Amino acid sequence: MTVSALSGCGDKDAPQAKAVDDAQDVALVEKLNQPPFKPVLPQPFTTEDIARYDLARAGCMFRPGKQADEQPLFVAQQDRGYLKIEGKLYPLAVKSGSAELPSGAHSTYIGTQNWVELVAQAGEDGAGPGGAKSWPSRLVIHDSNERVAFDSLGQVSCAPSTPEGSTAQG
Repeated sequence: MTVSALSGCGDKDAPQAKAVDDAQDVALVEKLNQPPFKPVLPQPFTTEDIARYDLARAGCMFRPGKQADEQPLFVAQQDRGYLKIEGKLYPLAVKSGSAELPSGAHSTYIGTQNWVELVAQAGEDGAGPGGAKSWPSRLVIHDSNERVAFDSLGQVSCAPSTPEGSTAQG
């Protein structure tokens, strides 16, 4: 009688153990199907890039470090954001519902492979290039699997368009 009682207890645990094993198998397959992590290394936009791609329109620019004259790593505009990676321009779309920055830019932009956040940091506001409003910020680029592929502290400066259609940020 003891043997049949013990075998009955084992049958109750079998479905639970199978469910745990199945969940572990699913997690392993999902992990194996993720692409390998690849850091993103944005390149600064040159003055020529800014002119060629018309990036001096109203919007905001993220510059690494604390110097107002650094070349921007990210350009945020009302309708698009832009990164330069391996010499190529990558446009990103505005994420609807993201916080609006001065001059109509936004805090979050999404692309096919990455998404970008501009995160305000504690510190004093200042003046960016051409007297544009500037404040401490962080540029975070995420890969398609939500992993942080790039993270940099710096300054965001925003300036509206001038009557001629360009900004003082260039």
